[in-house]
Amino acid sequence: MVNEVFFRAGQQEVRACWSDISEGGIFVQTMNPLAVGSQVRLKIRFEADPSLYLAVGLVRHSLSSVGMGIEFTHVHPKAKRLIAALAI
Repeated sequence: MVNEVFFRAGQQEVRACWSDISEGGIFVQTMNPLAVGSQVRLKIRFEADPSLYLAVGLVRHSLSSVGMGIEFTHVHPKAKRLIAALAI
């Protein structure tokens, strides 16, 4: 899956897609987004690299049946480079 992301919701790991990413955050498409203010650990996959990269963030926007906007608080260094390359 292209632009794949994994996050935990309770005891379950959820697989979803991300549709927008920048150095500041990510939008994750999910029918059951986490509540605003929730801290979330992510594993992000990019089209350019099949590896999974860890990131941590805070849910800033949550839209039921649509997804959630997450502000990054920590991103793996190589993932930062991949994100920067997408902006070019």
